[in-house]
Amino acid sequence: MSDPSRQAGPRISPLLSVLKQRRPVPAGIAPLDPEDEEEPAERRPRLREVKGGEARGGESGAEAPGLLRVAEAPAVLPMPAPIPPLSGEAAARLEERRRARRRGRRGVVASFLVMVALPVLAAAIYYLFLASDQYVSEVKFAVRAVERNTGHDAINVVNGPPNAVAGNTDSFILADYVTTRQFVDEIDRQLDLRRIFSDPAADFWSRFDPKAPVEALVNHWRSVVVSRYDLSTGILTVKVRAYTAQDSVRLAEAVLEGSERLANEMTERGRRDFVRFAEAELVRAEARLGNARKALGDFRRQEGTFDPVRLATSNADLLAKLRSDLSSMQAEATALASALQPNAPVLQALTSRIRATERQLRLVEAEGRREGGGEGTDMGSLVSRYAALEAEQGFAEKSYGVAVEALRSARSLADRQQVYLATFARPALAESAQYPSRPAAIALVAGFALLAWLTALLIVLGIRDHLR
Repeated sequence: MSDPSRQAGPRISPLLSVLKQRRPVPAGIAPLDPEDEEEPAERRPRLREVKGGEARGGESGAEAPGLLRVAEAPAVLPMPAPIPPLSGEAAARLEERRRARRRGRRGVVASFLVMVALPVLAAAIYYLFLASDQYVSEVKFAVRAVERNTGHDAINVVNGPPNAVAGNTDSFILADYVTTRQFVDEIDRQLDLRRIFSDPAADFWSRFDPKAPVEALVNHWRSVVVSRYDLSTGILTVKVRAYTAQDSVRLAEAVLEGSERLANEMTERGRRDFVRFAEAELVRAEARLGNARKALGDFRRQEGTFDPVRLATSNADLLAKLRSDLSSMQAEATALASALQPNAPVLQALTSRIRATERQLRLVEAEGRREGGGEGTDMGSLVSRYAALEAEQGFAEKSYGVAVEALRSARSLADRQQVYLATFARPALAESAQYPSRPAAIALVAGFALLAWLTALLIVLGIRDHLR
């Protein structure tokens, strides 16, 4: 019968080899050799006897038949070897790195305090304790024009003066006008803007210097006046800020009066321009009519006839009658010559009549040809020239009539107001200040400061990493 300890030996050896390979061995400690018999008993691995799912501990020498010995780790592990101390140069480098990291952290904290905390604190102090209240007055109005009838005839085409401040373009003109220097000068003469904007109740930062030039006054006016035109509704909105509610209402009323005055001036200028244009057209029509009449009169005097058309018609009728009479007399003379003697009194009288009719016929024909008068002196040319002059006189008379009617209509329409401002929201006295918006202003300063700080921090860290 074989020894149980010898049978268990081969089964233990593979397990010990696996444990030996997988257990980490501390640095500086030699691996254990299971075959080393000289190893002390307290450092030898203990064996567990496993049988039928039960285990019991015992010494390495206590073996029982049918038991499987499993190696266990020793109860007391050896201490690792101490880490050798760093050299002087390595310790100095390590300490320098630690000091650099501490300086970097202190620099980040200091930059945050300087770039973020201090500006936010200053903004909070200013807006919460120093900033002055500003009151807002609002006025809303729209530009409206008087409608007029239009047609297709010559009188209705020129009927009605052009609206100088009607439509979107004119509303934009009004919106820009309230921010111009001309308007600021007018308001300053009325209300003394320097006194209003340099109110002692205002804080130092927002108070206007009364000794500043007019350009600074215009810039300050543009900062407290907001004009906006809504293209979809055609409404012009103007908001005015001041340090007192009464001053804001006065400024808004002045803006409304100035806008109405500009609208009236531009409308009146348009009406005057239109009437002046109608008068100029009438003068030109009168001159044209006078020239036409003069040309026709000169033609009649030069040609010695009042109406060449009628003269040509009468000459044509006379020629036809003379030719007819001449033909009749010649036929009668031929008949008498065959029956009477050549010296017969009847035949001689008839011959004299024929000669007289021929002479008259030649005179009438010469009148029609105007022989010897040069080019364009025949009756046809006279009639053509006369017809042209007469047509020009007719056109001049019609143009004169249209110009007279247009001038009458222009003067009639100039007496009516063509454009007006429909004000439906007049300035009202404010009960509470709307500016400055303190939480929003502080949040805005904090956001910009934080953004600037983060940007600067990223730039500095990027440059530092690049230099390393």
